[in-house]
Amino acid sequence: MNIKQQRPNKAYIWANIDFDKVKNRIDAVTCQIERVIQKHHLLNQTGKLGKRNN
Repeated sequence: MNIKQQRPNKAYIWANIDFDKVKNRIDAVTCQIERVIQKHHLLNQTGKLGKRNN
């Protein structure tokens, strides 16, 4: 009886992830997004929507 070992269908990659660093980065990006949204709302309220200063 010759039984061949089957290879798994999926490959798993193990990585060391520093979740504190990931959380800090997510918080920083979230803060930036909130600032953009607030700026957009402020511009929308003042009627300057669509006008950009380059």
